[in-house]
Amino acid sequence: MNISSKVNNLEGLKRSLSITVDKNEYIDEFNKGLGKYKASAKIDGFRAGKVPENIIIKNYKDRIHSDAMNSLIEKSLMESLTENKLDTASPPQLSIDQVGSFDSDLVFKAEFEIYPLFSVKKIEDIEIEQPEVEINETDISEVIKNIQKQHIKWEEKTSKSKSGDKIILDYKGLIGGDEFESNKQDNFTFIIDDKVNGDEATTGLFKAFYDNTKDELPGSEKSFQYKMSADFSDKKIAGKTIDYKIKIKNIYEGVLPELNDEFYKKFGVENSNHEVFKDNVSKYMKVELDQKMKSITSAAVNQKLLDQNDFEVPVHMLDTEVKNISSQYEGMQQKIDDKVKSELDLIARKRVKLNLIYMKLTEENKLTVSEKDVYEFISKSDPATQEQLIQKAKEDKNYLNHIKNKLLEDAIIDLIASKCKLKKVKKRFLEVVN
Repeated sequence: MNISSKVNNLEGLKRSLSITVDKNEYIDEFNKGLGKYKASAKIDGFRAGKVPENIIIKNYKDRIHSDAMNSLIEKSLMESLTENKLDTASPPQLSIDQVGSFDSDLVFKAEFEIYPLFSVKKIEDIEIEQPEVEINETDISEVIKNIQKQHIKWEEKTSKSKSGDKIILDYKGLIGGDEFESNKQDNFTFIIDDKVNGDEATTGLFKAFYDNTKDELPGSEKSFQYKMSADFSDKKIAGKTIDYKIKIKNIYEGVLPELNDEFYKKFGVENSNHEVFKDNVSKYMKVELDQKMKSITSAAVNQKLLDQNDFEVPVHMLDTEVKNISSQYEGMQQKIDDKVKSELDLIARKRVKLNLIYMKLTEENKLTVSEKDVYEFISKSDPATQEQLIQKAKEDKNYLNHIKNKLLEDAIIDLIASKCKLKKVKKRFLEVVN
């Protein structure tokens, strides 16, 4: 094409491409469109293909012009991007400076972001910790004990509560004598000294409930204070001292199930004994450990890639990822305040950076995933669902690409793990899987 282009560097990764398309290109494209209409247009009083040119122009000039402009912009933009070796990371925003015609050139601008130019630091220099675990008899016994706890039978008691008992109570909290949102709950249930995952405020509050319900009888009423941490997400109560009143309604003591044939049958082990059950548990632990080790390695590799490779990320990619994460978060009925928004922005930035690093590693190491690889991956899944998944992969391109991306990510992690420095750290089974 007879075109000229000029690249302008804007802020960050933004670029502006000024493109001029010679008027003769417009004339050729317009006449090409005119010829198509002359061959196909149907107008009363004329046979198809025999409509005079002046009638075609009178009826379809604007449409032919629009088609010519769209075609020229698309073709000249693609050619200019290729010529200037620009890889767009955002949809180009177009502005027309001069409309193409039989008398004037087409002049327009395209603004967009490009992908950052960087090289991934040598993966041979990456060092990650990898747990070294040997499953022993103590580990197996602890897992069996946890399985028993999952099937515990609760029996109501009238004696004083102790660690490990289940408590059901009603509570009400006030700040300076005033109520606040979600300040009370009936039939609040927990197990004394049970491990709770969460932020410092959450774990601290549970500990306060634990401490104030030990060595108490059913029907007991008690008051205590708890100061919420200053960085708690709900700013209305952050840093405030809450006065709690509780009434213990019920106390239950847990009775572990016996390890016998009846218990083993719950796990599909018929006519078994303890040794056979232990062997099955051990096999399950090895599978779980293998999955966890892959997850740990993946997380460690990803973090090292992020730490060692610093570059600017396209704003469009970042904004898109923030919207996706926020939508998922809101879908879980969660409120997004300033603190949560800041955390989501950080997660989005890490995801975009990691995605760009993966793209670079895929390109540099010529990694590919074929449909054959996808079907081989599915063939290793549950036989009961294999046919269904294969059919879904054939019919749903999004699902197919999802598996391809997963396999590509696994290939990248395996590549780095095979070349980086591994620091083995001895750990126990439950330390790793919990």
